[in-house]
Amino acid sequence: MNKFFVILLAASAVATPALALTYPVSGRWTPSSESKPGPIDCTDKRIIRFDPFRRFDSDGGVPDYRVIDLVNEGSTAFRITEEFHTGQIKARLSYTLRLIDSDRIELAMARGGTLKLKRCA
Repeated sequence: MNKFFVILLAASAVATPALALTYPVSGRWTPSSESKPGPIDCTDKRIIRFDPFRRFDSDGGVPDYRVIDLVNEGSTAFRITEEFHTGQIKARLSYTLRLIDSDRIELAMARGGTLKLKRCA
């Protein structure tokens, strides 16, 4: 009986998936520099959606990104590395996501530029 328990425990440890990294935000966001509190109407606007493990972008050549590394750089900043695949390339992208408040974030791209986003209503 003891041997069976050890084998069962070892088998369950092998079958347990590793904990996946998740984005520090979720939901639908749109580019906006508006500073008023609260979410905004995103009808007919570019949408960037954060799911737990993936980020989707309605604009541009790469619609689907996957988080592969996340480093907490304080209470409101996260260094994120994503991987994406298109029919022609496989690449990585790094940026710092900064939480401004519950409805605003900024993505400071490693290769320049900052994208300000506001939560969609």
